Amino acid sequence: MAYVLPESLNFRASPKGAIIPNRFIVALKPGYGDAATAAAGLVREVPAGVQLIGAVSSAGVANMAAGKPLVVAVVDSGVDSSHPDINYVGGKAFVAPSAAVPGDSADPATDLYGHGTHVAGIIGARNGGAGGVVGVAPGVGIFSLKVMDAQGGVGIFSLKVMDVQGVGSLSDAMDAVTWAAGPEGKAAGIAVINLSLAGYADPAAPDYAATRDYVCGVFQAASAAGLVVVAAAGNYATDLRGYLPAACPSVIAVTSMDPASAGASSFSNYLAEPATAADRARLIAAPGNGILSTISFAREASGYRELSGTSMASPHIAGVAATCIASGACSAAGGFANAAVLQAAAKQRAAAVPTYGFDGDARSTRGGKYYGYLTWDKW
Repeated sequence: MAYVLPESLNFRASPKGAIIPNRFIVALKPGYGDAATAAAGLVREVPAGVQLIGAVSSAGVANMAAGKPLVVAVVDSGVDSSHPDINYVGGKAFVAPSAAVPGDSADPATDLYGHGTHVAGIIGARNGGAGGVVGVAPGVGIFSLKVMDAQGGVGIFSLKVMDVQGVGSLSDAMDAVTWAAGPEGKAAGIAVINLSLAGYADPAAPDYAATRDYVCGVFQAASAAGLVVVAAAGNYATDLRGYLPAACPSVIAVTSMDPASAGASSFSNYLAEPATAADRARLIAAPGNGILSTISFAREASGYRELSGTSMASPHIAGVAATCIASGACSAAGGFANAAVLQAAAKQRAAAVPTYGFDGDARSTRGGKYYGYLTWDKW
């Protein structure tokens, strides 16, 4: 069995694998939501992660909404469609509302938990006013594929799909990805899928290979349909190979680094050495500590909050993939094939700027832990 967990540090698992809200790591920047900032409609501070990977420059940031329509699907707890910083273009639910949380809804445009809205903002926040923030691909269309409920949505995955009221499951996430790769997802313009969640399957279990192949088959099909699939590596400071979908060969797995310390995040999963060239080629790092982004108004009245986790690192890569596709540089028919373009850009930046990256990245792997190169938003 495996459990699907949102990969931010604000949630903890019970002994039975259920997710219970623990606490948000809160550190709002001074001025967010204040009257002067709101009146001016200005960004008080560009999030550190967006700055670090080159998604913003002295010339400003690109407006993805002004170019060719491009949509990123957020497989998560829903997205608050009322948030002015989010270009919400639609959604679909794959989970029942929690009976334990009053007011919870299956509506993908609502997010009582807050996690999905935070992820969406990292991808594409557009400074919609009231002192908003900008994401990696500002204004890109966000399509909510809701697979987690207001409790953080957790469920048991088995080869028999079982939907239990009040929880989500890896099965739900797989259904969402299958839908996105189908005709309806294509019609919605979905090009990139972000999954800031993980399900654990014990690699030592006798049925691990069968479980992995079954799960990963869904993501392989999505890649074959032309979708770039990005997933959080996990927050357990261990080998990511037991965590799905990050362990799937056709998924870009994202580790986390800390912009403040310029080192690998202490919580981040990694690829344990020895690792194959193929596994290394699909692993890339992004900022995941203290990431400022949007959050649902149901969770935080200001609409903004800092969170940490590989949940926050993964959407940086989803945003980079979106800018790469919009530029025409990522044009491979097989979605996963575009990972090579992202890797080449990261290596190019590391070679050109020796100080770019972090302690423990692909150039300074220590203790048999491979975190990959720090992404660079070249486009």
